[in-house]
Amino acid sequence: MKSSNYDCIIVGGGAAGLYCAAQLAKNAFFSGKKILIIEGGSRVGNKLALTGSGRCNLSNTEIDLTKYNTDDQYKLEACINKYGETDTSYYFENVLGVVLEQKGTLVYPATLKSSTVVDALRFYLDDNKVETVLKEKVTEVSKSENLFEVKTDAGETYLTKNLVIATGGITYPSTGSTGDVLKLVEVLTDKTCFVPFKPALTSLSSDMTGIKGMAGIKCRGDVKIVGSDGVIKARSEGEILFTKEGGISGICVMDVSDSVVKLMDDGDKDIKAVLNLTGKSGGEILQMIYIRRQMYPHRNCSDALSGMLLRNVTDFVMKKMGLKADKMTLRELNDRQLVDLTNLLCAFPVPVTGYGDVDKAQVSSGGFKLSKLDDNMQVKYCPGLYIIGEAVNVNGICGGYNLQWAWTSAALAAEGISQNV
Repeated sequence: MKSSNYDCIIVGGGAAGLYCAAQLAKNAFFSGKKILIIEGGSRVGNKLALTGSGRCNLSNTEIDLTKYNTDDQYKLEACINKYGETDTSYYFENVLGVVLEQKGTLVYPATLKSSTVVDALRFYLDDNKVETVLKEKVTEVSKSENLFEVKTDAGETYLTKNLVIATGGITYPSTGSTGDVLKLVEVLTDKTCFVPFKPALTSLSSDMTGIKGMAGIKCRGDVKIVGSDGVIKARSEGEILFTKEGGISGICVMDVSDSVVKLMDDGDKDIKAVLNLTGKSGGEILQMIYIRRQMYPHRNCSDALSGMLLRNVTDFVMKKMGLKADKMTLRELNDRQLVDLTNLLCAFPVPVTGYGDVDKAQVSSGGFKLSKLDDNMQVKYCPGLYIIGEAVNVNGICGGYNLQWAWTSAALAAEGISQNV
């Protein structure tokens, strides 16, 4: 068993860990210092390579801070204001050499390949002689005076003045994200610093009759999450996807899934996802139905509405009404039924019975409390110990929010570490 001394050790070679190392390598105060990344997997950036369906949505030019969940909203705002999208884009283009492009407010590498981002970070670390060890998992962390001792399952022991925990959350465990942050730092902190990890940005399941028959159907609309008290807990708009497991997904559903997790944790057993399956208002839809009633009196309902709705949607909604869309015309529906059809198309209630597990979730909620960290992600009562990325209790909606937090927290930690050389 050998012992090696480093100026900074980063546990975890994901987005936050790699970016922190790159920021340190760039910092003049840390020039020539020894940096080590310890990664349990066979390569770095495994989870980063999967982000954005392999396209890597790096950030968002119009981040709404209310779309993040955390235990300290004021500190989060200060962090993002200190290091945000413009800083991220500048660094990727002018330091890492990644050409960026925007799609609306979303920022991507011009190649639309996550591998471009992973390679840019990896090459930069190689250029700056940042050391990386692979297939070693940290099993124990301790501190004596001003030095941390890090032990791994390979029988190695490493010493450092600055230790960064960038182990991620619990999603995509096959990539190495197993939520090890508490296990590693509890001896240096305590359990009160930690919010249990839960899946976030995930699908929702339902036992609704016939919903599996909608598998693969996508429509543009919006979703509202309603608890047993009848109050809307969250809402979002975008693409809705019906899943083969018997439930719903899509970006807007994932964006509100965190509220379902919280409701279920609180014991709520009567949760509904209310779907607008049209992307339009009830008044607009009712008018469109009346026009088609006049234009196509001889067609069955599925055929008459095919120009505005997918047949599967019409059939599904009318079946909920106890009607067969392919067996009757719009003329055969009375005004009350037309209103009911409109109301269901624009507010279709789906009972929610569960949510996707860690293999289906894109990110985790929970982690080390942001309020327990200083402005540079250093644990307030443990100098030299930093927590960054998804290991911190910060998670946001889809659209570059979570990667921006990885870049922000990593850059702030690097700034703090550079002052502790």
